Amino acid sequence: MKKILLALLCCCIGFTLHAQFKNHGPQVFAKAVQGSHFIQDKQGKQYLFTVVRGIPARLLGYQLADGKKIVDVPLPGTDGSWDMCVASDNRLYATGNGKVYAYTLGDANIKDLGLALPQQKVIWDLHADSKGGIYGGTYPDGLIFYYHPKSGFQEVSQGPVYAGENYTRSVVYDKKADQIYMGTGSNAKFIRLDPNTGQKQQLLASAPGFKEFVYDLDIQENIHKQDYILGYINSNADTKTFVYSIQQDKIVAELPPIEIKSIARDAKSTKIYYTAKSKIYQLDLGQLPLAPKELASIKGSGKTGLMLKDGSYQVFTNAQFVYRVNPKTKKLTSQELQVPNSPILIQSIFWGPDDKIWSAGYLAGQHGSFDPKTGEHQEYPGLHQTEGLNSQGNKLYFGIYTKANIYSYDVTQPWKVGTENPKFIGQIKDQDRPFAVISMPDRQEMVFGTVPPYGKLGGSIAHVNTKTNKLTSFDQVIPNQSIISLLNVDGRVIGGSSIAGGLGATPTSKRGYLFEWDPENKKVLWKDSIADYWSVSGLFLGPDKRVWGFADGTLIEYDLQQKKLLTKVPVYTYERYPSHIWRNGLGVYHPNGLIYFTLSDSFYCYNPKTKNLTKLKDEASLMILGKDNKLYFKHGTDLWSYTPEQ
Repeated sequence: MKKILLALLCCCIGFTLHAQFKNHGPQVFAKAVQGSHFIQDKQGKQYLFTVVRGIPARLLGYQLADGKKIVDVPLPGTDGSWDMCVASDNRLYATGNGKVYAYTLGDANIKDLGLALPQQKVIWDLHADSKGGIYGGTYPDGLIFYYHPKSGFQEVSQGPVYAGENYTRSVVYDKKADQIYMGTGSNAKFIRLDPNTGQKQQLLASAPGFKEFVYDLDIQENIHKQDYILGYINSNADTKTFVYSIQQDKIVAELPPIEIKSIARDAKSTKIYYTAKSKIYQLDLGQLPLAPKELASIKGSGKTGLMLKDGSYQVFTNAQFVYRVNPKTKKLTSQELQVPNSPILIQSIFWGPDDKIWSAGYLAGQHGSFDPKTGEHQEYPGLHQTEGLNSQGNKLYFGIYTKANIYSYDVTQPWKVGTENPKFIGQIKDQDRPFAVISMPDRQEMVFGTVPPYGKLGGSIAHVNTKTNKLTSFDQVIPNQSIISLLNVDGRVIGGSSIAGGLGATPTSKRGYLFEWDPENKKVLWKDSIADYWSVSGLFLGPDKRVWGFADGTLIEYDLQQKKLLTKVPVYTYERYPSHIWRNGLGVYHPNGLIYFTLSDSFYCYNPKTKNLTKLKDEASLMILGKDNKLYFKHGTDLWSYTPEQ
């Protein structure tokens, strides 16, 4: 819990606040489908259900005979759904932000079953048993629950499935042995659980290449007296699929990445069908060594698969197509479903070189721009989640999650993903989230600071030459700490670090640092911890060109010449260390002499002369200063502006 420390005034400089705020509406849109499943009614009619991300997320249902949408209902309290399953009683279940939802064919609305377990923020994966119930895995405590309509929710893991692992990311149920198999993150454990006793056993503990996440699992029974579990390993360093024999307790094969949710089994053979990298494959699990056979090319990634009565394989992809392929003839047909564009949360905001405000979307990626002069909005689809944005000349530079991919875009030319605009520059090695990015035009460089992958400690600083696009990175510049803020002070690079690493990593440091990076010799010149704070973020220049920023929940002023902390303004404090501290606050020094900032999802102004601090608005973050001297910030999916007194 965050506790406000100051009794804040109602007004900062004596004028009516409400007239100064303006909502410019949603900025980023996506057709981001997540948990999906085929289902049929008693008459044999086929339907496809999927959840599209948004605020709120929506459950969509289509009858496949004609593609007509028959269900479009909100999922209250969630912005997306990572998985969906159909129980043995033909009831459909979807995950949410700690919740589970149930739907029965023919109903007009979905049923909100509430929180699965206390304090759990995300339900990742579901798997049905044979008795009308479902099992599910949670974050952040890494638990397993069981739900049945007659008995409700109960925890069956008796604590985390593996101590120190926050994510129970994947779940399958072995009905023969009444056992659950699970995959965890952020350090990729493969676990067997007896749901009756709570007894757990780690499997494949010495298997090479198990990093970050056992992301998805699937079980295939009766493969020549063997039962196989297929698991997808997803990490920054590598992705692959393993095939595990329950009877032999070992991996019998490894394959390139499979989109596990797309797997469907031919009931008359040992063959499965699945998608991977926009292709459909056939794989005979009964023939070792395994040899996937390509059947067809498609658009998108498979979200759910089904074998039809005529022997065809049917799959729904995130490109909103249902494909059907005949394995014998390889004849492919497609059916496009009309999925609505939905507004998604804003992840980053930046005033671009085209004098438009650019916004990046959370999780589903995508981008949008807003012209403050005309009010015109434009969409820019195709790139993934941007953590950091900055510009040099006519080019925008994007630091993108995952794998710290760097792109540039010339705003004077058309946006066309897949060409040279936006242009892929490179990847910052062994990193994930490039939150910090500054322009150094005198050096013709962009400089990025990063957060490492899940379960890892130690960020990097990377230089991009804006003429040659050469990318050079330097890791562990502050050992075992993430680089979460950078500031160009007359050619000097001033940075802020956090003891936090990727999600699921346990910090080994106690204090974050303010530091100086030498852009010529590529080394840290000095560092200074700000008391006992875990992080130094959101650096900006204030009065007299002194450096301001945030040490956890405290606004700070720092003199670079004296290397001395001058001002501490406590705003809020943490009662305990959170899961991470990355982009904690953002601030600017306004021409009217006031400092404005967003911190802990609230918008403040601070008068450095009178020392008055005022909260202006709740539920506000990612604030920037526009060239028009207005403050722009996000409120959920919407871009807002605030016009202060000059």
